[in-house]
Amino acid sequence: MQQPEKQKPDDFAVAIDRWRRQRGLREDEPLLLCLELFRIHQDHWDAIRRQELPSFTEFRDSLAQLDRQTHALVRLVNTLIEELRRHPKPARFMEPSIGGMVLTALFAIATGIFIGRFVL
Repeated sequence: MQQPEKQKPDDFAVAIDRWRRQRGLREDEPLLLCLELFRIHQDHWDAIRRQELPSFTEFRDSLAQLDRQTHALVRLVNTLIEELRRHPKPARFMEPSIGGMVLTALFAIATGIFIGRFVL
C-alpha cells in the first residue's frame, strides 16, 4: 500500500486563520465551526481514499500478471484450435429420427410427473 505522506504545514488552517483575523471574527463563530467540520470530513475521506486505492506499483504488478495470464490463455487456445483441426469434420449433419424425438418427449413427460409426485 501507499506510504502515508509526511505531515506538512496545514495551508488550509493558516489561510482560515489569516482570513478570520482580516475579517475580525471570533474563534467561536459558527462559520468557523462549519469550516472545522468540513476539514474533519475532508481528512476522513482522504484517509479512506489512501487506504482503498492501490499504489502504482501494485497496479503495475497486477497488469503484468494479467498480461502473463492472457499470454498463457492465448497459447492454450491456440493448442486447442490445432487439436480441433486435426480431427475430421463430420460428412453431413445427422438429422434426429422421429422415433428418437418421440422417446425423448415421453421420457421428459415421465420425468416431470415423477419429479412432481415424489420431490414436490
